[in-house]
Amino acid sequence: MFDLKIIGTGSFIPETVVTNQMMTEIVETSDEWITSRTGISERRLSSGEPTWYMGAQAARKALEASGLDPLDIDMIVVTTITPDYYTPSTSCIIQDEIGAKKAFCFDMNAACTGFVYALDMAGRYLSTPGINNILIVAAENISKIVDYSDRSTCVLFGDGASAAIVSHAQPGDESKLLSTVLGAEGEGGRVLVSAALELKHPFVPADKVWPDRFNHTAGHYIAMVGQDVYKFAVRSMTDSIMQAAEKANISLDELHFIVPHQANSRIVEAATKRMKVDPAIMIQRMQDFGNTSSASIPICLDEMIRDGKLKRGDKVAISGFGGGLTYGAAIFIY
Repeated sequence: MFDLKIIGTGSFIPETVVTNQMMTEIVETSDEWITSRTGISERRLSSGEPTWYMGAQAARKALEASGLDPLDIDMIVVTTITPDYYTPSTSCIIQDEIGAKKAFCFDMNAACTGFVYALDMAGRYLSTPGINNILIVAAENISKIVDYSDRSTCVLFGDGASAAIVSHAQPGDESKLLSTVLGAEGEGGRVLVSAALELKHPFVPADKVWPDRFNHTAGHYIAMVGQDVYKFAVRSMTDSIMQAAEKANISLDELHFIVPHQANSRIVEAATKRMKVDPAIMIQRMQDFGNTSSASIPICLDEMIRDGKLKRGDKVAISGFGGGLTYGAAIFIY
């Protein structure tokens, strides 16, 4: 259990809307095929905005909602698999953009589980003297690494960013991070791959270049073994949420909401049945945004808070699963 309260959230959703019908114009597919298999009707894609810009816009909205001054931020962690630069980090760029000059900064790559990992990390850092306010930003331009001639993957993904500011709960507040469960299955890394730069300096002999570890031939484009990812997602989501509930000493029936990573409606429906929870508490928004990787969970939370759906005192479970393979769940009282 960690002393932690979400005091402000914000999101940035690109304006470019790509419907399923528009996807049929570039690959052999149909609206019925996409909707029935994924639950996605449309996705938002960057209109040219870089990852850092989307993240900074979300961060500004979170700051406004929190009432904090940028100089009150002690730490910035950005979760992304699609940075604009290897260096500087996206977090350092966002620090400069929003004027959070006193914050230390770093990026994290835990793929679609990034926000869950970052929330756990924030709880631990808030236990450190001198750290009072932490900005988490999840920013993803997944369209950078999507092959739009591959109909099995291009229909799935969208772009977007969201941010949350977490701080110490005040005396009398119910808010706290009740439990987290984090994990990884590196042996499954082969089922979801996007490659970085190749080693090509002038002093490496051609016969010394190592083969790709995963036999990945699509370069920086995503390649996915869909059935393996599906099985991993259903198992890891349900197991991690149930383990987190056990650690928090609560039953699943006590949860007001479960916010899973927004990858596929079939995954969410299968997990709902496996956990035997009320489908009404399972949040699904992939129909409008697609899979925005680590940004999907905080986008949902921001929307729920701004719509008044999520209220103080509500118990919420979040669950991520993605490339690595990584997985994790957290239960908190908002």
